[in-house]
Amino acid sequence: MIKGKVYINEQEDSGNFIFTGIRQYMTCGFRNTFGEEAEAVAFTALALILEKYPDDADYLQTFEYRYGDGKCIRFWCINDVDVITFLLPEEY
Repeated sequence: MIKGKVYINEQEDSGNFIFTGIRQYMTCGFRNTFGEEAEAVAFTALALILEKYPDDADYLQTFEYRYGDGKCIRFWCINDVDVITFLLPEEY
């Protein structure tokens, strides 16, 4: 269970990237920022990609994680064909 809510942003371009069956990686910044929630946040983000862009996902997906107190953390998910990476924008 996560404390906040994950929101997917509109993608800039359409693509044909698949976000299933690929190994996943989280940067240290992502893991440290989300702590125990990191895996649940990543899982939720992947579910949102599959729901919103089942056939036309671009390689770059952007998200916001919003807490009830208004705090917001932006993060990205990048499909590099053989690995999906979850990272903070400043780590790119």
